[in-house]
Amino acid sequence: MAGRRVGQRFDAAHEVTTEATIFLGRLDPEALGDNLRYATHYEPTPLHEFEALMSMTTIPPKRATFVDLGAGMGRVVLLAASRPFQRVIGVDFSPAMCRIARENVARYKGRLKCCDVKIVRRDASTYALPKGDLVVYLFNPFRGPVLTSVVRRLARHDGELNVVRSEEHTSELQSHHDI
Repeated sequence: MAGRRVGQRFDAAHEVTTEATIFLGRLDPEALGDNLRYATHYEPTPLHEFEALMSMTTIPPKRATFVDLGAGMGRVVLLAASRPFQRVIGVDFSPAMCRIARENVARYKGRLKCCDVKIVRRDASTYALPKGDLVVYLFNPFRGPVLTSVVRRLARHDGELNVVRSEEHTSELQSHHDI
């Protein structure tokens, strides 16, 4: 519960809405297609966890693009954009979540060090990763064949790559280590 309060204070201080638990099938199921069954619910990354995960990255932000696959309402996009990444891209397949994330980026009252911030509506299983060095963020956004497709694409990426993910959500990702 303390994490939720911190998230609520973050939202209030920055005039955004990111603290919520949302089941995607209730938002816009007709727009999500077959991969809805592999999506998890939206739950924002706790602020302290994001900072801890980012401290483990090895690519300097000035050299990299940050990609949040399963960006939801955009909290991690905003947090990443407060660092000097070349670009920050939030990817989500829900039109409703993308709309909320775009509104949050437009309203955000914090200091952004990255000027190139985008929210794109794409299915992660077919999203073409940008060229160059990447920090890719996954906070339990999907599973099954969607995750398999993403892991295969990451394995083929030509450029330095850091995949940042929550320890709580690594078991299925680790099962793909041989792809």
